[in-house]
Amino acid sequence: MTTTSLALKPDTAAPPAQQPLPEGAASLGRTWRISTNGGITLTGYLPPWADEDPSESDVPLEELSVKLVDLAHWRPFDGQMMRIHNPAHADGADLVAEASLFDGHVTCHPYSDDPQERTPYADVRVVDDLWLNHLTPEDLTRLTAQLRAQADHIENDVTPLLEAARGDWTARQSGRTDVVVYEPAGASIASAPIGAVRC
Repeated sequence: MTTTSLALKPDTAAPPAQQPLPEGAASLGRTWRISTNGGITLTGYLPPWADEDPSESDVPLEELSVKLVDLAHWRPFDGQMMRIHNPAHADGADLVAEASLFDGHVTCHPYSDDPQERTPYADVRVVDDLWLNHLTPEDLTRLTAQLRAQADHIENDVTPLLEAARGDWTARQSGRTDVVVYEPAGASIASAPIGAVRC
């Protein structure tokens, strides 16, 4: 017995599973197949971009609905490896490490309870556990425009500012003989030249 659709409530109805492709129709796409130990077989479209085939056999009938809700087509994409500093490391120590920024995956959950997850979307990890979720193509276009604008800002505004600040700082420091001054509590503190430190 092959089942090609499920009886679900109209407000959460998922698209019906597809019939298996006829022989010689491989060019039309791939299919997944889940068969139960009760003789029920469900099939559906397996997109060419999906990394894994979710097909299974001998699934207990009582687990079938969970298998369908959890069924996912997904493909990861790489991010940019950068050195990051995380002061909130679990052991209290500062942590400087290489981490991937702006990696993620394209995903589709055809039988999700959430209708927006039934169409392919992107999740983009900013860093660590900070994500931008359920992004549409328009969202990705907006994100890339924002990242380009930020890159331009860093290149055109922040980098010259930093260069000028470093040049000024270096010029002010040449030939300096500042000392570290300790002032007892309650004593008046006289004005000091740039760079002097009082403890």
